[in-house]
Amino acid sequence: MKTRYMLKMKQILLFSLFILWATICQSQVSYFGKALLNSQKLDIFKKTTTLFTLQYADYAELEKFDQAIKKNWTITPYKIIKPEELARYDTLANYSVFYFDAYAEESDSTSNLNIIYALKLLTPSKKPKVKEESILATVALFADPNTNLLVRTQDQQYGSKKSIKSNILSYFYNKSSFFNWSPGFLTGYLKQINDGLLANENCSIDYQFYNKVRLPELAKETLYIPQYIKEVFSSRLTLLPPSGIIAEPYNYKLKFIPYKELDSLILNKTTSVKYVVYTQRSSDKIISVYDSKDDKIIYQRFYPQSPNFEMNDLSEIKKVIVSLK
Repeated sequence: MKTRYMLKMKQILLFSLFILWATICQSQVSYFGKALLNSQKLDIFKKTTTLFTLQYADYAELEKFDQAIKKNWTITPYKIIKPEELARYDTLANYSVFYFDAYAEESDSTSNLNIIYALKLLTPSKKPKVKEESILATVALFADPNTNLLVRTQDQQYGSKKSIKSNILSYFYNKSSFFNWSPGFLTGYLKQINDGLLANENCSIDYQFYNKVRLPELAKETLYIPQYIKEVFSSRLTLLPPSGIIAEPYNYKLKFIPYKELDSLILNKTTSVKYVVYTQRSSDKIISVYDSKDDKIIYQRFYPQSPNFEMNDLSEIKKVIVSLK
C-alpha cells in the first residue's frame, strides 16, 4: 500500500479518554441516542450530512463501500471523502463524521486500548476555529498486532504528542489491517447504528443476546465463517481451550469463505446468509452472528478476559440453538 502524505486533521483528537456508557464494553457496535436526546445533539445530528472516511486501500472498492452504506444508512445524507479532506470541515456546522480512532478503557484491574470506527458530531464551539465533538456511535475493530503495538507504545515514541498522534492516525489509514472490516461487515454495523439512532435508543446488549426465532434456523442453514477467523485460529498452536474443557462440536453446516465472496453474498439483495464476526479487543472478545436478510444481529456474546477464538465459541452457539428447538 502506498504511503500517503500526513493527514491534515489537526483538530481531531486521537486517543481521548472517552467517558462511554458501560454497554460499549459488551457490544461490538454501540450507539448513544437516548443519552444524547436531552442535549438536543441527536436532533442536530439528524440534520447533518455524514462524512465517511475509509482506509486508502478501500477506495479501490469505492463502489462496494458506497453500496454498503447506501443499503442501510438512511438517517442522514452522506458523502464518502478522503481522510485528508476532513480538514475542510473542521469548524463547519451541519456535518458528522465516521473515522478511525482509539480510546482508553480503565477499570480497577485492567487497562485496555480499543481501536474503533467512530461516528462523531462536529459542531462549532464558542471559541473561534474550534469545534466540539460528541460521540454518537462506535464500532469495535480487530486490528493487526503491529497496529495494536503502535497504539500501546505511543508513550514511548519520540516527538511531540501532536506528531505521535498524527503518525498513528496516518498508520491507521495507510497500513493497518482490520480483520473485521469490509464492505459487507460495514453494512451490518451501519444497520445497528442507523436504526438505534433513529429510535433514539442506547445500545443495551447484555453479556449474551440471541434471537429466539432466527438463530434456530441455523440447524438447517449454513453458517458462514470469514476466512480471517480460520487463519487467526490456525496460527495458534492450541491443544485445549483455556478452560481445559472441549465442548460438543458445532455439527451443523459451516463454510469458511474469503472476504470478497462473503461481501457479495451480504450485499446481494436477493439472497440472505448468516455469518460470524469475531472481534478481539485487548483482553476480551465478542462473537456475533449477523443475518444479511435485514443485517440484524441474531446472536452476540461477550467474553471477558478471553481474547482468542476457540472452536468452543461455535459450540456455545450450537448449545443455544439446541435449547431453543
